[in-house]
Amino acid sequence: MTEEINRTLRQALEKFHTENRDYLSHNKNGISSEAKTFFKSHDITHVLFGCDISLFGEGSVKIWTIFGTTLGFWNHIRAYKEANAFELSKNYSIGHYVSNIFKFLVAIPVLIMRARNMYKPWPWSEFEPYLDMPISEIRKEFNIQVL
Repeated sequence: MTEEINRTLRQALEKFHTENRDYLSHNKNGISSEAKTFFKSHDITHVLFGCDISLFGEGSVKIWTIFGTTLGFWNHIRAYKEANAFELSKNYSIGHYVSNIFKFLVAIPVLIMRARNMYKPWPWSEFEPYLDMPISEIRKEFNIQVL
Protein backbone atom coordinates (compact mmCIF):
# COMPACT_ATOMS: atom_id res chain seq x y z
CA MET A 1 0.00 0.00 0.00
CA THR A 2 2.80 2.46 0.85
CA GLU A 3 4.40 1.85 -2.54
CA GLU A 4 1.05 2.50 -4.22
CA ILE A 5 0.44 5.93 -2.68
CA ASN A 6 4.08 6.99 -3.13
CA ARG A 7 3.78 6.47 -6.87
CA THR A 8 3.38 9.57 -8.92
CA LEU A 9 0.09 10.10 -10.63
CA ARG A 10 1.79 9.42 -13.98
CA GLN A 11 3.23 6.10 -12.74
CA ALA A 12 -0.09 5.02 -11.26
CA LEU A 13 -1.92 5.95 -14.48
CA GLU A 14 0.52 3.84 -16.51
CA LYS A 15 -0.03 0.93 -14.12
CA PHE A 16 -3.82 1.39 -14.39
CA HIS A 17 -3.61 1.29 -18.20
CA THR A 18 -1.38 -1.79 -18.17
CA GLU A 19 -3.60 -3.70 -15.75
CA ASN A 20 -6.82 -2.82 -17.60
CA ARG A 21 -5.69 -2.69 -21.24
CA ASP A 22 -8.05 -5.50 -22.28
CA TYR A 23 -11.09 -3.71 -20.87
CA LEU A 24 -10.55 -0.09 -21.83
CA SER A 25 -12.54 0.60 -24.99
CA HIS A 26 -10.82 3.94 -25.48
CA ASN A 27 -7.62 2.18 -26.48
CA LYS A 28 -9.22 1.15 -29.76
CA ASN A 29 -8.33 2.80 -33.04
CA GLY A 30 -10.75 5.34 -34.42
CA ILE A 31 -11.50 7.07 -31.13
CA SER A 32 -11.79 10.85 -31.53
CA SER A 33 -9.24 13.13 -29.89
CA GLU A 34 -12.05 14.57 -27.73
CA ALA A 35 -12.91 11.09 -26.48
CA LYS A 36 -9.24 10.35 -25.76
CA THR A 37 -8.98 13.58 -23.78
CA PHE A 38 -12.11 12.71 -21.80
CA PHE A 39 -10.87 9.20 -21.05
CA LYS A 40 -7.45 10.40 -19.89
CA SER A 41 -9.12 12.64 -17.31
CA HIS A 42 -11.56 9.85 -16.46
CA ASP A 43 -8.74 7.34 -15.95
CA ILE A 44 -6.88 9.81 -13.75
CA THR A 45 -9.95 10.03 -11.52
CA HIS A 46 -9.97 6.23 -11.26
CA VAL A 47 -6.39 6.32 -10.03
CA LEU A 48 -6.65 9.38 -7.81
CA PHE A 49 -9.88 8.35 -6.10
CA GLY A 50 -8.83 4.69 -5.80
CA CYS A 51 -11.55 3.18 -8.02
CA ASP A 52 -11.26 -0.01 -10.06
CA ILE A 53 -13.23 -0.72 -13.24
CA SER A 54 -15.89 -2.89 -11.65
CA LEU A 55 -19.45 -1.59 -11.71
CA PHE A 56 -18.87 -0.34 -8.16
CA GLY A 57 -15.67 1.41 -9.22
CA GLU A 58 -17.25 2.99 -12.30
CA GLY A 59 -20.22 4.19 -10.29
CA SER A 60 -17.91 5.58 -7.62
CA VAL A 61 -15.90 7.47 -10.25
CA LYS A 62 -19.15 9.03 -11.50
CA ILE A 63 -19.97 10.31 -8.01
CA TRP A 64 -16.42 11.60 -7.44
CA THR A 65 -16.46 13.27 -10.88
CA ILE A 66 -19.80 14.98 -10.38
CA PHE A 67 -19.21 16.18 -6.82
CA GLY A 68 -15.42 16.35 -6.52
CA THR A 69 -14.09 17.69 -9.83
CA THR A 70 -14.42 20.83 -11.90
CA LEU A 71 -16.31 18.91 -14.61
CA GLY A 72 -19.64 18.78 -12.76
CA PHE A 73 -22.86 16.93 -13.58
CA TRP A 74 -24.04 18.27 -16.95
CA ASN A 75 -20.58 18.46 -18.49
CA HIS A 76 -19.96 14.92 -17.29
CA ILE A 77 -23.16 13.62 -18.89
CA ARG A 78 -22.44 15.43 -22.15
CA ALA A 79 -18.78 14.29 -22.32
CA TYR A 80 -19.72 10.74 -21.37
CA LYS A 81 -22.23 10.53 -24.21
CA GLU A 82 -19.88 12.15 -26.74
CA ALA A 83 -17.10 9.73 -25.82
CA ASN A 84 -19.47 6.73 -26.04
CA ALA A 85 -18.27 5.69 -22.60
CA PHE A 86 -21.09 3.20 -22.11
CA GLU A 87 -19.25 0.40 -23.92
CA LEU A 88 -17.52 -0.93 -20.78
CA SER A 89 -20.89 -1.85 -19.29
CA LYS A 90 -21.18 -4.62 -21.91
CA ASN A 91 -18.37 -6.45 -20.07
CA TYR A 92 -20.43 -6.95 -16.91
CA SER A 93 -22.40 -10.10 -16.25
CA ILE A 94 -25.76 -10.19 -14.46
CA GLY A 95 -23.97 -11.60 -11.42
CA HIS A 96 -21.53 -8.70 -11.46
CA TYR A 97 -24.42 -6.21 -11.53
CA VAL A 98 -26.16 -7.95 -8.63
CA SER A 99 -23.02 -8.18 -6.49
CA ASN A 100 -22.02 -4.54 -7.08
CA ILE A 101 -25.19 -2.49 -7.35
CA PHE A 102 -26.26 -2.74 -3.70
CA LYS A 103 -22.76 -2.03 -2.44
CA PHE A 104 -22.69 1.04 -4.69
CA LEU A 105 -26.11 2.30 -3.60
CA VAL A 106 -25.03 2.15 0.04
CA ALA A 107 -21.74 3.94 -0.76
CA ILE A 108 -23.30 6.90 -2.63
CA PRO A 109 -23.94 9.12 0.44
CA VAL A 110 -20.44 8.42 1.78
CA LEU A 111 -18.88 9.27 -1.57
CA ILE A 112 -20.86 12.51 -1.83
CA MET A 113 -19.84 13.53 1.70
CA ARG A 114 -16.18 12.79 0.99
CA ALA A 115 -16.30 14.73 -2.27
CA ARG A 116 -17.98 17.67 -0.52
CA ASN A 117 -15.30 17.58 2.21
CA MET A 118 -12.51 18.07 -0.31
CA TYR A 119 -10.62 21.35 0.12
CA LYS A 120 -11.08 22.15 -3.56
CA PRO A 121 -12.37 20.29 -6.60
CA TRP A 122 -9.97 18.21 -8.65
CA PRO A 123 -9.15 20.06 -11.90
CA TRP A 124 -10.68 17.70 -14.48
CA SER A 125 -8.65 18.80 -17.49
CA GLU A 126 -5.87 20.83 -15.84
CA PHE A 127 -4.10 17.85 -14.27
CA GLU A 128 -0.67 18.26 -15.95
CA PRO A 129 1.01 19.99 -12.96
CA TYR A 130 0.08 17.00 -10.78
CA LEU A 131 1.30 14.15 -12.99
CA ASP A 132 4.72 13.92 -11.36
CA MET A 133 3.50 14.37 -7.78
CA PRO A 134 3.04 11.39 -5.46
CA ILE A 135 -0.61 10.43 -5.13
CA SER A 136 -0.36 10.74 -1.35
CA GLU A 137 0.60 14.42 -1.66
CA ILE A 138 -2.22 15.13 -4.10
CA ARG A 139 -4.73 13.46 -1.82
CA LYS A 140 -3.50 15.55 1.11
CA GLU A 141 -3.68 18.78 -0.89
CA PHE A 142 -7.28 18.10 -1.94
CA ASN A 143 -8.37 16.15 1.18
CA ILE A 144 -9.30 13.11 -0.87
CA GLN A 145 -10.31 10.18 1.32
CA VAL A 146 -10.79 7.09 -0.82
CA LEU A 147 -13.17 4.34 0.22
